[in-house]
Parts: sequence; C-alpha cells; structure tokens
Amino acid sequence: MWPTEQDWRASVPRLLARAVERWDLRPGEPYAGGSVSHVVPVRLPDGGDAVLKLSLPHREAEHEAAALAWWDGTGAVRLLAVDPFVLLLEHCDPGTRLVERDDLPAADRLRTAAGLLTRLWATGVPDDHPFECVADVAAEWAALADARMRELAPPFDPGLVRRGTDLLRTLPRSAARSVVVHGDANPGNVLAARREPWLVIDPKPMVGDPAYDLCPLLVQVDDPFRADDPLRAVRHRVAVLADATGEPEDRIAAWCTARLVESALWSVSRGALDDGLDAMRRAAVTDRLAT
Repeated sequence: MWPTEQDWRASVPRLLARAVERWDLRPGEPYAGGSVSHVVPVRLPDGGDAVLKLSLPHREAEHEAAALAWWDGTGAVRLLAVDPFVLLLEHCDPGTRLVERDDLPAADRLRTAAGLLTRLWATGVPDDHPFECVADVAAEWAALADARMRELAPPFDPGLVRRGTDLLRTLPRSAARSVVVHGDANPGNVLAARREPWLVIDPKPMVGDPAYDLCPLLVQVDDPFRADDPLRAVRHRVAVLADATGEPEDRIAAWCTARLVESALWSVSRGALDDGLDAMRRAAVTDRLAT
C-alpha cells in the first residue's frame, strides 16, 4: 500500500535528515517543482557535488534505482547510493533541460535524445530483473481506455479509439526485441552535464519494445502539431527518430497513436475534455503514418 502524497510530504524532513546523516551530506536549497519528488543539491564528504532525490513511493518510481544501477552511467545520470525511494545521484551541471534548448533545431534535439536512448537499450536486460513488462502495462491501459470510453462517453471517434487500444495490445507482442526502456523519455528528462554533454534522468523503467520510448520525444520537442502542415512535420520527425534508432517508422508512429489515445481517455477521466480532444486530434495525424 503506497502512502498518500500528504503523508509522504510530512515524512520528507525525517527522510532528508536520515539521508544527510547516513551519507554525511551538506544539503542546499531544494530545487523548485517536483510534484512527486523532493530534490536537493548536496555536497559530498569529499567536496564533490551530488543530488539527493526523495521520491513519493509509487508504482512508476519503484524501480528507478534498479534501472540507473543497471545502466551505470551509460547515457544516464549515475546512481551513487540508494535507500528505498531515496536516491543519491550524480549532479548534472549546468543541468539545462533539452526541452529548453529551443535555439537548437528540433531534429538535432531529437537525435541527441534518441542517441542516449539507443545506448540505454544496448545494455540489454538483466537476469532476474524487477521491471514490469511493457506488454502487461499497455494491456492494462487498453482495458482502462475501453472502460473510460464506455462509461464516460466522450465525443471521440470510436474507430480511432479502437485502433489505439488494439495497438496497445498488439504492438508489444510484435516487437523484434526487448530492452529496458526509459519509460518517460520526454525532453524535460534530458539534462546538460559535464561527464557527457547530455544525460537522461527520472526513468520509469519497463522491459519491452524500444519503440515505446519515442512518442514523448516526437510530441514534446516543441510541438509539431502546430506546424502549418502537421502531417509533414510529424512524418519528418518519425523519419529522424527511425534513422537515429533503427526502429521502423510505422512502429514509431503506431506507438504514438496508441499512447495519444490512452492519454486522451486519461485526460477525460480527470475532467480535462479539451486536453483529451487535443490528444485525439494528434492521434489522428500519427495514425496516418502508422499503416
């Protein structure tokens, strides 16, 4: 049973004090933001810089440390030490998020992030890993989306919803390979660093189809759906990601359709119909490239 956010936040001072004592840290002022984490810059006993991350215990955060330990700094921030849901991490300096680098062409940002992902995927899958499977999680999402469509009856194209939920069920089973996916590879989770130019942070790891990871990059490195010709813009991004990762273009587009439909039904379940309608408009674009 996971704690409520309120109970967890009440425990943060105690958890922080325990970590500071255990690892002999000197904490600074917490970073702003972080709805499900409390992140603090710290000074190590040897004078080096690090980051202490206290996470709200929940399903998606349960195996973050295991993924970072497996990757061991290969394209990702390095894990220095761990207590359950308390991570001592390599400090990324200057820490600029890739999403903020709008001075760089979108294609360059896509290639940067995709290159990091391919390195994560290349590490393989550990024996006796603790990670959930993309196939199982996607099947859960498909069932939830079907139920939300039936019970909430939003004004969505039922054919496109069926297409999205079918893809959630079938794409994981047709994958050519299985890797440890990042799980939340949006450009806000790619930071400028010193050890390498860029590193990924904040994984929500699973094991399964690598193409699953690419939708957040395609839709969140600025907004291709606001282009004068959205289909052309999205087609170009799919091609860039396919070239950078070796994943088939139709699978990248199909995962975008599946995840956008799931997101649309999730938004409706939270009372955000306009967000759901926007996600469905985007899914209609990506679906034209998925067949």
